[in-house]
Amino acid sequence: MPEHPLPDAGTCLRDGWLLYKQEPLLLSGATILMGIICGVAGMIPFAGALVYPPLLGGLYSMIIRLERGEAITINNLFDGFQVFLPLIIASFLMSLFIGIGVFLFILPGLYLLIVYGFTNLMIIDQKMDFWPAMEASRKLIHAHFWSYGLLALVIAVICVAASIPLGLGLIVAAPVCLAAQYRFYRALNFSEDPSCSE
Repeated sequence: MPEHPLPDAGTCLRDGWLLYKQEPLLLSGATILMGIICGVAGMIPFAGALVYPPLLGGLYSMIIRLERGEAITINNLFDGFQVFLPLIIASFLMSLFIGIGVFLFILPGLYLLIVYGFTNLMIIDQKMDFWPAMEASRKLIHAHFWSYGLLALVIAVICVAASIPLGLGLIVAAPVCLAAQYRFYRALNFSEDPSCSE
């Protein structure tokens, strides 16, 4: 359990914005490049599913490095390819489980969508394999379900709103929201005590 109260959604978004402002052109540029690559890959069967998870992991890597005071470059967008298989397998399994959960009365799928929210972060930040990362994310978020669930809902609303004008708002909203999510993740101090009750 964290020693201090968890930050609310507003605090996470504020801190995410402050982190984004440290390298706005680089983070937005990486988001644009990711969109272009995913758009091109989407024209090839199954290619989009193979490039999106590692590129998302690369954005997380840039945010993590920036928060730690490390220098970042556009090349860090491709950091996720260093843990390609765990990210791809985790993405496939999460999609499968969430899909089954949605089929089973919807609510189980929504629950899994939320509790698997830290999986990619744990693979990138902790170099976990896919299943330990999924389980660690599930246990950690389950213990703080409503706090994280509210942040996830706010992030989802922001991203939907930002995507309306041809997705242009996501150039800023996406990295800010990922940084806000990382802020909450960091606040849980999971690296010091990754275990938590079911």
